[in-house]
Amino acid sequence: MIQVDIYQAIEELAEGRVFALVAPQGTAVPYLVHSLPSRNSDDTIAGMGATRASVQLDAYAHSQLEADQLLEAAIDALDTLDPGELTQLQDYETDTALYRATAELTIWH
Repeated sequence: MIQVDIYQAIEELAEGRVFALVAPQGTAVPYLVHSLPSRNSDDTIAGMGATRASVQLDAYAHSQLEADQLLEAAIDALDTLDPGELTQLQDYETDTALYRATAELTIWH
């Protein structure tokens, strides 16, 4: 299952503060959140083919540099899953006073 493969690749980052979809309130910073916003399967003559998973990684930290470094470590950790179509974004969340570095990428499985 792709969710398991993703988690196993990144679980040791941020001292293990890696969560699916949302981090618990009060989580120590920095931390990493991962999600699969969409998955699409190819149709083949024999039935369902490969699945294209859109993966989103969000790294949260007290500085943009720290968030960027955590995100780069997560992207590097996923290298064995052969990701592609990488888009990176940056943001500052005023309600939490945290910087966020986001990566959106695709993994075929």
